[in-house]
Amino acid sequence: MQVSDNILSFATIHHGPFKKNELVEHLRTNNEINDASLNTLLARLVSTGRLIKVGWGEYALPKEGKYKWVVLPQPDTADLARNLKTRYPLADFCVWDAGCVVPFMLHVPNIKMTIIDVERFLLQTFFDAIREMRPDEAVLLSPTKEDYYKYGSGRDCIVVNPLFTESPLENAEGITVPASEKVLVDIAVNPEFDYLQGSEVFTIYENVLNDCYISLPKLQRYARRRRELTTVQTILSNINLLNND
Repeated sequence: MQVSDNILSFATIHHGPFKKNELVEHLRTNNEINDASLNTLLARLVSTGRLIKVGWGEYALPKEGKYKWVVLPQPDTADLARNLKTRYPLADFCVWDAGCVVPFMLHVPNIKMTIIDVERFLLQTFFDAIREMRPDEAVLLSPTKEDYYKYGSGRDCIVVNPLFTESPLENAEGITVPASEKVLVDIAVNPEFDYLQGSEVFTIYENVLNDCYISLPKLQRYARRRRELTTVQTILSNINLLNND
């Protein structure tokens, strides 16, 4: 779990304002982070609206109780994205880590998977480039469920998928990442996320929609682009929703 996700999980569980020293005590058992790095992370979470500062060294979730879920890449994923952008500066692609949904899960899997979504005509090009850059990792090109369980399950892997037109994307620290609405659709329908597509995906949807600002029209629009609106609507109709636009 990223430290920023751990901070937000702590804020959610805390149910109210918390002091920095309380957070430090919580993080001490889960992460090694120095004071300067923690201050940077807290400032970043405040600037993106995911936390608010309510006093000196005191923070809380936004008053509405929800925050904007920004899918921040892990450092090694960010490095891979920068290297790909340097090599293919005009390519449209986004990167993200499967671990971004861990804070919203009931059962935490031992899995490290990076997803690269790129324009369809560059799929093979990116696949070959990533295999060259990461020779010790499994790299899967648009895997089926069987491909994933055979070649990617139980080890670090990178999945290269086609980027659907009009996918909801965002910029995080200079790197293109999927909007939270795209992640929610992808985990519900992509073959490599088969391990989530039972009761766990319902848990993730309910927790995300209750904790975060999610645009249901954007979510449904992207699901329609993927011809998976029925799948997503089934999930939405079977969870308890709080207010989302």
